[in-house]
Amino acid sequence: MKESWNRRQVLKQLAATSAAAVLPRRSVAKILLEEPTPEREIQITSVSENTVRLSVLPVREDKTVAIPLNGSLAHTSWGAPTQKLQRDSQAREFQAGNLQVHVSQTPLVFTISTLNDRQIQRLKIEAGSSVVSFATGNSPLLGLGEGGPQFDRRGSRDSMGSGQGAYRLATHGGRVPIPWIISTEGWALFIHQPFGTFDFTGPQSTFRPSNAGTALD
Repeated sequence: MKESWNRRQVLKQLAATSAAAVLPRRSVAKILLEEPTPEREIQITSVSENTVRLSVLPVREDKTVAIPLNGSLAHTSWGAPTQKLQRDSQAREFQAGNLQVHVSQTPLVFTISTLNDRQIQRLKIEAGSSVVSFATGNSPLLGLGEGGPQFDRRGSRDSMGSGQGAYRLATHGGRVPIPWIISTEGWALFIHQPFGTFDFTGPQSTFRPSNAGTALD
């Protein structure tokens, strides 16, 4: 089966090939070996006065991929997004209820603040791997469902394993994971999609998706 290229892909390849005439060999090799940057759409939805939904969705064949549903949400939709951004958008800031959301694209960073400019959290999403990093903070982290390290999750790694063999069955019982982390500093983070592994061992915590390149919600 032949792969059809759209106009954007053709122009990218022509630009990379033409670089051979003006760039050193190493620079040309780096350009040619790099995979084309996938298109994406960022959606910002105000769920409540103090809750904002951030979605990073792949765009394939000029169509935005829908967020897959797994039954974990009480509602499938909270209405139309208040903002939609494409990859080439400049840094922007929006109000969502009682929150300010600042979005910068390279790298992709969401900074959540109060209306009086007190930063609540900063989420950075790595290109390619889709790893999400955020501040661990100086207060206990709770949540993540039943079982696992008790009670403060800081200093631990959690692969979100489920069942009796997920974590120290003899002393802690079974594990029922929920990707919802709650900080006693006053913020919480729920990752609806995709599933992945949390790492709270440093000042910057990370969430590593099990399947990079899919919808991040």
